[in-house]
Amino acid sequence: MRRLKQWGMLFWVMILAMVFVQAAGSYVAKELNRLEPTEHQSELYIQEKVVKQNVLKLTPREYYTVQIGSYPDITDGQAVVDALAILGYRVFVSDGPPYQLWLGCLGAAPDSKALPNEIIAIGSDIFVQKQILNQLNFQFPAEDTTQWQDVAVLIASLDVVIGHSLQMFQDYRYEACSVDNWNSMIHQVQEELALIASSGDRVLGYMKEEQSAGMLLDILTVINRYHESLGLIEEKQSTKVVLLAQSCLMELIDCYHDFIQQNSVNNE
Repeated sequence: MRRLKQWGMLFWVMILAMVFVQAAGSYVAKELNRLEPTEHQSELYIQEKVVKQNVLKLTPREYYTVQIGSYPDITDGQAVVDALAILGYRVFVSDGPPYQLWLGCLGAAPDSKALPNEIIAIGSDIFVQKQILNQLNFQFPAEDTTQWQDVAVLIASLDVVIGHSLQMFQDYRYEACSVDNWNSMIHQVQEELALIASSGDRVLGYMKEEQSAGMLLDILTVINRYHESLGLIEEKQSTKVVLLAQSCLMELIDCYHDFIQQNSVNNE
């Protein structure tokens, strides 16, 4: 009789244990089902964040210009800009304040003391300044894939032509290269600029963002100006037109940099 009671108690203990395990299992399953959508959503969010960012990695480049003045107010430096414009020099004015006046754009540090005397006579506090190009990568969204991939190709092509231009402009003096070397380098860069201009016109035709389209139009305008200035080097064969072309290159670099900065997606 005692043994039967023991078996009976063991039976009820087993039954209660099974009920407890079943109840616990149901609870755990319910909790897992409740948590699963959240984990799934997190995964989708991460995937979406990764997919929506394409990156064009750009190699930083050093280039040089000659600063011929710096002013807290642009009106203070306007007389220098105007005086040099009358002489045929195109001065690039940086964003400011302070507003820095730059002349030339080269892939190697120039000798500022060898500038034409008429520039030295007008400028003030003249020295060589090093700049860094491509401090930012071009990060673009995956939406409108065709448009943004075409834009990325355009940016990459601009990077190449700027690199070739800096290799060409190792000095601001025309006498630094032979006529044959000048003509060979100029023709290569002009061909590259013509291809970029053609691709840019096509991209501009279907670009949806008004601000991006306006900035791309600025780039194409400066490309044409730079192309023409290179032709003047062949025609005039003087230091003055070399400096003019280099100032146009500086404008192109500025537009290129602004486009990357304003159109890259937020990384955060």
